[in-house]
Amino acid sequence: MNEINLGSFKMPINSATKTFAILAKRGAGKTYTGAVMAEEFYKKGIPFIVFDPIDVWWGLKLNKDGKSKGLPIVIFGLEHSDIKLDRDMGRKIAQAIVKHNISCVISTFGMPKVAQRHLIAEFAEEILNLNNTPRHIFIEEAHEFVPQRVFGALGKTFIAVSNLVVMGRNRGLGVTLINQRASTVNKDVLTQLDTLLTFRNVAPQDRKALKDWVEYHSAEGDFEKFMKSLPFLPTGEGWIWSPEFLGVFEKIKIRERETFHPDREKLGEKFEMPQLEQTDIQEFITEFKEEIKIKDKSEIIDKCPICGKETVGISGFCRKHFTKSNNEIKDTLEQQKELITIKNEFESKLLQKDLEIRKRDDILYQIRRLIGVSENNQTVQNITSSNLQIWMEKLGNGGASRILKFLAEKSGLKFTRSQVALAVGMSAKGGSFNTYISTLKRNSLIKEEGGFVSISPDL
Repeated sequence: MNEINLGSFKMPINSATKTFAILAKRGAGKTYTGAVMAEEFYKKGIPFIVFDPIDVWWGLKLNKDGKSKGLPIVIFGLEHSDIKLDRDMGRKIAQAIVKHNISCVISTFGMPKVAQRHLIAEFAEEILNLNNTPRHIFIEEAHEFVPQRVFGALGKTFIAVSNLVVMGRNRGLGVTLINQRASTVNKDVLTQLDTLLTFRNVAPQDRKALKDWVEYHSAEGDFEKFMKSLPFLPTGEGWIWSPEFLGVFEKIKIRERETFHPDREKLGEKFEMPQLEQTDIQEFITEFKEEIKIKDKSEIIDKCPICGKETVGISGFCRKHFTKSNNEIKDTLEQQKELITIKNEFESKLLQKDLEIRKRDDILYQIRRLIGVSENNQTVQNITSSNLQIWMEKLGNGGASRILKFLAEKSGLKFTRSQVALAVGMSAKGGSFNTYISTLKRNSLIKEEGGFVSISPDL
């Protein structure tokens, strides 16, 4: 079946291109849950990438007994690694995994934080431009890359990672942010996520961050009961809250991992990684190392069917018309859940079709190699018109220029104002941002239709 089995709860396969937050205190099961999701994606033929600053995801390579072979993934890193990692490999890793369609862990443990942030920024920018198949990205210690307070050199990293969250779905990319604290992850990024997976958590400061997420999504559920339960949840048990994507708010229990779960406190420094030859990824490892030597280096707002105003949660109606009897409300919610189910089934079928096409292309690629036919790699380049260059010079280095540059680089794609603001590091509610948008529209440099902004086709 095309389902992602978390244990007591199952998700449709199109979860691969959705966005999640896994939030829990240390030892409550957040990394464990992410690994279960990764195992499920592998079973469905969906490649994944893990940014791992804590160096624990290498356990996916081993069976749960810690001795035999696990998943055929490539580990980039310093300690448990197939390929040694350095700060300038981000773009090359993105290019290689898209070309070969493999799953990998990028373990940045031991690297300076500045180097880690540079690497993930370069990788995120490149994968967003190149990706061509359903793929999921897990990011541990998310607050290091999309913190609540953004300053200095963090800006580039923040924009690159937040763009993955906001725009990744346009390129078939899903993202899961994993963190101990909800309050240390940037609010604007956190509220953009489709689904919360929360486990044991005792910090009172996180209450507001979680409440902001619930209010942003107009999510229905007993928030007080939810919050009061978090400090006392057993390891591996938590809540899933997904008002728009899955239409659920319920307790869940995560199944047992099928791969090895490294626990530094239990293993100490005595555990040694067994040497397991994995022929299914050995060709990639060899080729990547050779190349290194050679080169030396939607936000969609539903409308009330009666008046057209923004709806409340998944009710399907605005606040004014959400005054029905209990039976009518129940019927409406049931209809909404049916629509969610139909939508997810449709998206899952599309994703499954994409995977089948990818498998076919991989077979064709292998046939071409066997008969000695080389493929011409074509690089698609954005051609900036002279007219656009003139306007960029005229606008200078201000906010209007940043907005225009962003939309020009993403020519052909449409974004909400909130997405554009997030991408250029501004507030969508700020007066300056709206002034810049008005200036660009007045000069016919951009267009805004149906709540979406894009570059003008005349440029």
